[in-house]
Parts: sequence; C-alpha cells; structure tokens
Amino acid sequence: MNFQRHLNDNCVTGMRLNMLRNSPRVVQNSRPRAIAHYFFYNNVGIYLNSETSMPFSKFLPAASLGLLINLFPVAHSAQAMDRFDPATGILSIPLVQVGDEFYQDVQIRIFEQDVVSVGSAKGLLSYDTFAGESAELTIGSVAVGSSIYRNVVVKLNASNLIAATLVRQDAALGQRIDDFMRPYLTANGISAATLTLMKDDKVLYETAYGYQDVARSIPLRSNALLTTASIVKPVTAAAAQNLIAQGKLQSSDRVFCGPGISPSAAAHCWIDSNWVTASDARIQQITISHLLSHSGGWDRAGTSCVAFQAADATTRAALVASGNPCDVLQHEFIVQAVLGIATPPTQEQLIRFVMQGNLDFTPGTTPLTGDRYSNFGYVLLGLIVERASGLPYVEFVTQNVLGPLGVATSDFKGARSLLSQADPREPNYVTSKQYPSVFAPGTMVPARNGALNAENFFAAATVITTSRTMARFAGHYRIDTDSRGIDGPENGTPLSGIRKYGSHNGALPGTATVVTQLPSGVSFAVLLNKNDQFEGEGQRKDYATEVAAGIEAALRASGYQE
Repeated sequence: MNFQRHLNDNCVTGMRLNMLRNSPRVVQNSRPRAIAHYFFYNNVGIYLNSETSMPFSKFLPAASLGLLINLFPVAHSAQAMDRFDPATGILSIPLVQVGDEFYQDVQIRIFEQDVVSVGSAKGLLSYDTFAGESAELTIGSVAVGSSIYRNVVVKLNASNLIAATLVRQDAALGQRIDDFMRPYLTANGISAATLTLMKDDKVLYETAYGYQDVARSIPLRSNALLTTASIVKPVTAAAAQNLIAQGKLQSSDRVFCGPGISPSAAAHCWIDSNWVTASDARIQQITISHLLSHSGGWDRAGTSCVAFQAADATTRAALVASGNPCDVLQHEFIVQAVLGIATPPTQEQLIRFVMQGNLDFTPGTTPLTGDRYSNFGYVLLGLIVERASGLPYVEFVTQNVLGPLGVATSDFKGARSLLSQADPREPNYVTSKQYPSVFAPGTMVPARNGALNAENFFAAATVITTSRTMARFAGHYRIDTDSRGIDGPENGTPLSGIRKYGSHNGALPGTATVVTQLPSGVSFAVLLNKNDQFEGEGQRKDYATEVAAGIEAALRASGYQE
C-alpha cells in the first residue's frame, strides 16, 4: 500500500488523512510536534504496573479481538481516551496529528487479523505512532470497558478508516505560545502544565508541557487531569443557572429555611433551619443570588468566624499569615478537633460548625473593607444544586452543563483527598506546604495528601479536569468577574452568541489555574501544578495572571484581536 496517497475521500466527505511513509520510531518528546513523516495519536496513556505480556498470536488465534480483550485485561477501573468497542470493532481516538494537520474524532475499524500483539514494556510510548514501512499502528493504551490494554500493535490499511474531522491548529500561534511558556515554566520550576485555546468550538492550539511523574520520566499528555481550584466556580454557577432555567430553583430562593419549614423548591428554601445555631437574624436573608455573587455575609479576611476563635494561638497566627483567616478551606482540622472526631468532617458537619457564627455584613451589601470572596458560599451553592437536581454535584454538571458541549464524564471528576487515590491521569503537584491531616489527626502532611476532605469542596475548588474542558466551557458560558475576582450575577449564564471579556483564576497549594474568554470569541484555559503564592517568603508571583497575559500577547501577535 502506498501511504503517500490520500485515503479514499469516501471514508469521510471532504476530509483527507495523510499517513506519511517512514520507518518505525518511538517519539519521547513532551507533546506532538509538527514533524512530517510520523502519525501521532494524542491519547491519554494510562501508566499501569501490571507486567502481563501476551501476544495475541499465542492465544486463540481464530478468536475475535473483542473476546481476546475480555479474556486478557491488563488493569481495571481506569480511564483512557483511546477506546475500543468489541461489539462494533471500532477504535475511537480523539485527536491525531499528521504533519502540520490535526484530525479529531478519528474512528478505525479493527479486524481480528489486524491485531499483531499486546505488550507490557516497562517504559510506555509517549504517543501512539504509525510506521509507514510496516503499516503498523502502536498504541500506548486502549480502554475497553473498565480495562486498559498497553502497547497494542495493529496493522492498518486504507479500508480501516471510517471517519476523521480535520481541525486546523494555528502553528504560528502555537510557536509563539511555546516560546513564552517553555522558558516561563522552567524559570519557575513548574513541572506540569496543560493549555487549550479554542474559538467557535474548534481547537486553535492545545498542548502539554512537562511530566506526569515526580521522576520526570513520563511526558505529560494534553488531556491530563489537574485540579481546577476556583475556576470551577463559574461551572458551579452555570449548574445553578441551569436549574433556575428549568424552574427547579429561583435566584430569590432562601438558602436557609425558617423554623418549622422543610427544605424544598415549593418552600423556596433549601437547608433546614436546625443547621443554623447563630442568633443573627440576617442569615434568613441569604439568597441563591447572594451565593452566586459572594454577597452572603462572610468575610474571609476577618477573624470573627467560629473556627478562628476556637483555634489555639499558634494556629491563629498561621491563619492570619495566610491572609484569609476565615477561609473555610483551612478549617477542617479545627472543626475535627472541636467535634472530637477521628474522621474528616462531613460537609454537613462543616456547614453546621460555620453556621454557629454570625455574619460579617448584611447579605446583598458590599462591605467597604475585608474580602467577601467566599468559598463557603460556593460550598452551600453546590449542596443546593444537589438538592434541587436530585443528583450528586459532579453528575449533574457532566449531564447538564458539560455533557451537552461534548465533554466526556471522564474529563470532569471530583478530586481525591489522598495521593494514593489520585487519578491515573493526574500529575504530581509541586508544593512544600505542610498542614494538619484530617485523615490522621495530630500529624502534619503535604498540602495535597490529606489536609482536607476534597469531596466537601467540589463546587468551590476541588474538581479535576482538562484544559480543553474549561476552554470549551468558556466558549459557551459567561465568566462574570470583577477586577478583584469576585463573581457577579451573570456568572454561569449562557453566552448565546454574545462575546465578552471574562476571566477567573484559581489557587491552591500546588495549583495555579486560569480560564479566560475574550471578545474575539477565543477562550483558553491553563492548568499548572505549582503556585508560588503558597510557597516561601517575600515577593510571590501570580502565575495564573502572568501566564494569561503571555497568552493574550501571543494571540494579539497572531491576529486574534481581543
């Protein structure tokens, strides 16, 4: 077969996939490069520990590929982007680079005679590769149901291709971004980063920098999952706005019910009054709208909250030094100690604890001092989304906000609290911060290994996702923030063709993120595995803001006006 020719245009109207001829080669760079002669599949690449090696030719050679895959799984309960459906024999691949061109939603039909082997080499390939001389496609990992197969080799010809959609990535823009990002990441010790730029639902440029692992031996994939930090708040707002549009929630609904009133849509209130023991009558005034816009009455820069008042002198000093003594993200270990429990506090326990205290300002007003940005308010909003929808937060978001945009459920998940439970697609996070553990009370642990119960904060900060998910979201939903990063009342409303500027940063130890939408229609997201604002002493850098500025400069230089 001559791989210099275009595959038959009948495979997909108007689309041509050039598989260029060359000898086999494994490419170990950190992202697909615009190198002609190689056929790159940008898949997830799940890295597994199993050492099972089983060439298909040694087992039931007359059996179907589907049967073989069901008989010989390498690992279970993992996710990958390349997927094989045994029922149809179709291998689906989200993104393929061929020279300077990219193809998305590639589908290839695999017949039993196409399978050459399944291996288990200790060092996995960085990318799926196609070798023209042998006509063999080597795949780093393939998901089949709940199983993952490593280093699968199949032989292809033109008849295998079913569909592919050509997407034009902007090579000049990509080069400008690389020229900014690579030295920036190196200079700041950021070892893992993903970014995606989109316009009109099409990828302008997408890449990953750095490594998956601490040893820096496994290149990071562009669809790696990283913690969102606060850039998830517009997504949470969109979930609430979706429920408002469905009539299941009203922006004027009260957050807390009055005495004797059961929470429900009919009652227009959502949390039982017995969760509140504070004497502040203003609590009854807090509405959904107030939660959306950080005007519920809590000042995280203050010191009047119950957790701060309950803390010892050493802890108080540390909280003051953080700049946000009354930020609930820092309080779980205090709640745990006061309640005398050995397990991490539940979300209900956390909310009940906070609601022992009075408000810092009247809901709906704007205080002249302090910091009204409220992670706690978005914790409450996430709980209300669950109650109004009848679904867990992540499930509702993936089904009703992100799913309709084409985002897979595997690309938006709740983060796990312990490193031992981290998602296989998650890189390590770079931070020196140590905090009291809520899983082993009385011990100090790295900030990303048990310092908080992540499932309490999905709606405010602790979801893991891809940069493409966030860039796609920003192309469809309003990011309504002011110059201080305070979310506004239009946060999460559908753009419906309107183009505006909006940007939201996120920050946690080991995480700096930004999602931005521009009047040009371009949206982008960047996820980093380090945040200088939590490290060391002295002047600390705002990575998210600096990276966003660099990307916007590259966009202007490439002709994308803001």
